[in-house]
Amino acid sequence: MHQNCLECTRLWSEYALVTRHFLKLEGRVQTARDSQDRQTAAELDPLLERAAAERAEIRRRIQEHELLPQAEAANA
Repeated sequence: MHQNCLECTRLWSEYALVTRHFLKLEGRVQTARDSQDRQTAAELDPLLERAAAERAEIRRRIQEHELLPQAEAANA
């Protein structure tokens, strides 16, 4: 992360937010499975998959942004 780059800061903040959401959902799914609540687990699984995809997409955008010259220039 480049300290002086607003886009880096924004992307990492967004990544932290979606990661917290993903982890909460993952915990809820695990609790449902542990208690053998198949209906709740089945309802949460698609939400967990979407959260994982969103998290991966933001991570990809971070990696892509960090390759840009202006991200490096902001840190100079």
